Amino acid sequence: MCSPRTCARASTPRSPPTSSTSARRRPWAWAAAESRRNRRGHSWRTTREVYLVRHGQSQWQVSPSEDWDTSLSPLGHDQAKHLGQWFTEDAPLDAATRLTVGSVLTSPLKRARETAEYLCESLELSAEVQPTLTEATFHVVSELPRAAAPFVPWPEDPLSARYLDFRAQARAALAELTRRAEETRQPVLAVTHGGLIKTVVRTIAESDSFCLKLYNCGINAIEWTNGRWRVVHVNLWDHLPPALRTT
Repeated sequence: MCSPRTCARASTPRSPPTSSTSARRRPWAWAAAESRRNRRGHSWRTTREVYLVRHGQSQWQVSPSEDWDTSLSPLGHDQAKHLGQWFTEDAPLDAATRLTVGSVLTSPLKRARETAEYLCESLELSAEVQPTLTEATFHVVSELPRAAAPFVPWPEDPLSARYLDFRAQARAALAELTRRAEETRQPVLAVTHGGLIKTVVRTIAESDSFCLKLYNCGINAIEWTNGRWRVVHVNLWDHLPPALRTT
């Protein structure tokens, strides 16, 4: 039997921190926030699937110029056609799994919008232009830290302001895609760019110290499930014949 004073202290609910500083210092603050979301009808157990597709080969990749917002090359059109055709064949991931899509979002740049047109024709959907899916205006890889050798600690040089801004854009894009998947309870597909996709993956991994090599019209699948991110596929290219695989 506890004393009245002890019982009163034990029965008093502990309030979660409200400031962002407190949330960073106390990991359980995130769980408290999720608990509040769950009471509003959301569940952290809900799987939110997001597919990130790099556009087909662009004219700029074939012949670089000052105009970086170019259309697809002839090969890029072929890549996008094969991707669209793959969806008409039920988009098989394996013997038992099919890739399904509830909505399509695209970068405003020409090469992405043209790629999305082939997809939407096959999916019988319309693409929504999402500005946060646009590509960086600089070479992203050149802004990442470099180490002297494998497994040598990374230098603590600060990241550039423009990379930090682009990383914030990638985070905003992922937040919007995840929100859309949660609201519709269907997978979301985004047609975007290599720099954006790589930065999204770095955001998930909470590390800016690695890079990926992505193929044109390759599919990259991520999902939020059971309270964590999972990278399910990188460079899924089964729909592309070897002759159409370009980076």
